Amino acid sequence: MSNVIKERKSVRTYQKKSLTEKDLLAVQKVVKAYNENKGFFGHEVKLQFFEKPFVDQESKIKIGTYGFITNPPSFIAGCVHNSFYGMVDYGYIFENMILALTEHKLSTVWIGGTFDRKTFDFMQKDHEIVPTITPVGYEDHDKSSKELDVREHIHADHREPFETLFFDDSLEKPLSESHQLAKILEYVRLAPSADNKQPWRVLVKRNNIHFYLHRTLAYQESLDFDVQAIDMGISLSHFIKGLEEQKMTYKVTNDYINVDLPELEYAFTVKLS
Repeated sequence: MSNVIKERKSVRTYQKKSLTEKDLLAVQKVVKAYNENKGFFGHEVKLQFFEKPFVDQESKIKIGTYGFITNPPSFIAGCVHNSFYGMVDYGYIFENMILALTEHKLSTVWIGGTFDRKTFDFMQKDHEIVPTITPVGYEDHDKSSKELDVREHIHADHREPFETLFFDDSLEKPLSESHQLAKILEYVRLAPSADNKQPWRVLVKRNNIHFYLHRTLAYQESLDFDVQAIDMGISLSHFIKGLEEQKMTYKVTNDYINVDLPELEYAFTVKLS
């Protein structure tokens, strides 16, 4: 799993080619495996794969703007209940799906703010939203200048130092990189997030691993859904992958609401057995 997490990256420029029959079947299988799955907080995530970059093949309705996405051959859209923990569940399941696609050597990128959600009204019931989509295809290694500009703008290859994200018993004590959970938490450090903000802060208190959200308030004003709750779900995906790799047993809960910390918003706890 470490290789998959390290290999996964956001790809915005794709080759002008459709998926091979083998890869098309692989994508359909992955989407079927994760479609209508429920996350740890009980929210079902609906997924739909579109073989061409159109919602409706007959009328060829293109999904608004892809932002700085070039030559997307196909894409996947997801839908979930529009709430904080709905978004956590969404981030968890959608990232699991993306990692599965990465195992098949397919390229993807999280897109959350640059497409027309009204196009997906047929997927959305009351109180539901399609928060993100992802293209699926083959990376064009001759990247466009626009993609290079975007990657530089969001510092796509930068990750915060380990000691600024993970803490031992209190926020005054950074977690040692020799801690038994350090390798798993490194998976979390490598997780993608909106504008690469890495909003998670993790406090290890013996067997209770508390995840907090360090918010960027501007997102709440500009989007109709909690994109940083999705980021928290993505971090949970990477953490659980690490636990399962090491065959550790766990339970995910949000029952520790009384462990709020200044300037941080409690999200959830992974309790190790």
